[in-house]
Amino acid sequence: MFIELVDALRCPVSHEESWLVASAVRTEARHIVIGTLGCPVCQAEYPIRDGVVDFRRDAIYVAPAVGQADPELAMRIAALLDLADSRGFAVLLGDWGRHAVALAGIVELPLLLVDPPEDVTGSPGISVIRTEGEAIPLAMGSARATAIDSGLEARIAAAVRMTKTGGRVIGPAGVSLPPGVRELARDESMWVAEREPDPSPLISLHVRRAQG
Repeated sequence: MFIELVDALRCPVSHEESWLVASAVRTEARHIVIGTLGCPVCQAEYPIRDGVVDFRRDAIYVAPAVGQADPELAMRIAALLDLADSRGFAVLLGDWGRHAVALAGIVELPLLLVDPPEDVTGSPGISVIRTEGEAIPLAMGSARATAIDSGLEARIAAAVRMTKTGGRVIGPAGVSLPPGVRELARDESMWVAEREPDPSPLISLHVRRAQG
């Protein structure tokens, strides 16, 4: 887990939003290899092993079917997500994580993988978290760009919320375009969209009548 990404992580327990405190036992190249993340609100602790943060609670993780990494697809992901510089970090959900190594060789910004195939582990430039349920333990608007996989609508909606306004979002063509994004283009395999601003709250206007 890249140390600079810890600030973007949030405790998944249902309570007021809280950052997490990192305790590192072993670090390499600014990545926590072994350690713990702790929540100052509920006192929950989440282990870091082999660079992977595990947010699961007694859940058995079933690895998705794993295909082969595709260097050409990694190049396409980098272009569609507009990762031409090192600002911020990008999130890859689910099976997109199998392209992380090839993608890390193309882009300069950190990659955060959420529930990638089970054999994918962290390395310099690549951070991994394991989760359960619908929540994604990231601050709203924290990710520069996001690649979403198929899954529950609530989880896809959470992935959109954690992407900053104006950030790119890509998904498989078989996944419906989620609310909160504007489609830019699509083909037979995937679509690319842009995160829209959240609606502004309604403002009540009080009109004072003239006294006659």
